[in-house]
Amino acid sequence: METTLDADWRTLGTTGGGRLGTEHLLAAVVGSTGPAGAALAAAGATESELRALLRDRNGEGDYGRDRDGGRGAGWDADDEADAGVPAREVLGSTRAPDLVLTGASARALSAAVAEVRRGGGHRLTAEHVLRALLAEDRTRAAELLRAAGVAPQAVRERLDGPPAGLDPLLIPTRDALLGRRSRRLPRWRRVLKSGAAGPAAPAPDWIRWETDQQAQRLGRRTPGTEHVLLAVLAVHEVLAHRPQPDVDDTGGELLAWLGLDYVRVRGALSAGTVALPADPRSVEAYLAGAAPGPLVRVLLDEPTRARRLVEALRAEREAPGAAGQAGKAQEAGKAQEAGEAGEAGKG
Repeated sequence: METTLDADWRTLGTTGGGRLGTEHLLAAVVGSTGPAGAALAAAGATESELRALLRDRNGEGDYGRDRDGGRGAGWDADDEADAGVPAREVLGSTRAPDLVLTGASARALSAAVAEVRRGGGHRLTAEHVLRALLAEDRTRAAELLRAAGVAPQAVRERLDGPPAGLDPLLIPTRDALLGRRSRRLPRWRRVLKSGAAGPAAPAPDWIRWETDQQAQRLGRRTPGTEHVLLAVLAVHEVLAHRPQPDVDDTGGELLAWLGLDYVRVRGALSAGTVALPADPRSVEAYLAGAAPGPLVRVLLDEPTRARRLVEALRAEREAPGAAGQAGKAQEAGKAQEAGEAGEAGKG
């Protein structure tokens, strides 16, 4: 069967003379053109970072070199290296007839070949291989992605495309909320107690992480209470498409009841048309142990930047000509955001 993987799997520079594992397949895919390479890049997995991590874990960096194809000093997964499956048994003729696969890589390639045949095709592409690699989460390929801060499921969704109706600006929030993308903790959160990761994490942990992300996307190094507001709205709108019973959305429901939505609030912040005062307390103080519902109520009770923003947007919505004013504010944001905001302002 013909393959379109444009990599010499035997000489990736990181095999150390051992067997070809799922980590090497991933390194070949990340350097490919087409949907597979694009999906990895869009999810945050770059070729240079993955290959550097791979070299590091296989002994060319900070870890001991793994030359026998077994468990490397830098790996948690062993990739079933002892299985030792000849590549020709899976792929037929190859450019490297004596190439040996680990059990996990043989299983992934077998699944990819089976998928090609089910579709009536004759070419094994990087996309087939990537989908097969993403189907298992205890391999070295999955471990390599997580080491790069990318959840395997996030890559799969990049291949499949975003769900209908979800604003593209909210895709990073969706990936993080559903446990499909892992990130380093925000710098200001590192002084706080670490929380659990995944959908079952306490709501304040999600708000802390998302608040920092929203601030960074708007060019702010230090978040304010307006970014807390934006984070709660972002989670609320993602949950409308993908409900998660373990995530408290009472704060988002309250903001939606007040007539606010993510695109409109983000557009106003991007445009900078609302003068915001200094927050009376730090964001860390507001977020400390607060659930979303009580947190939003506190932000709206005190003279915060979040409260001033809500008051301005509600007044704008209720005033004559509000739609035109909202449209002008949001046109200063991203082009796509402005288009969405225009519709919101007419509501």
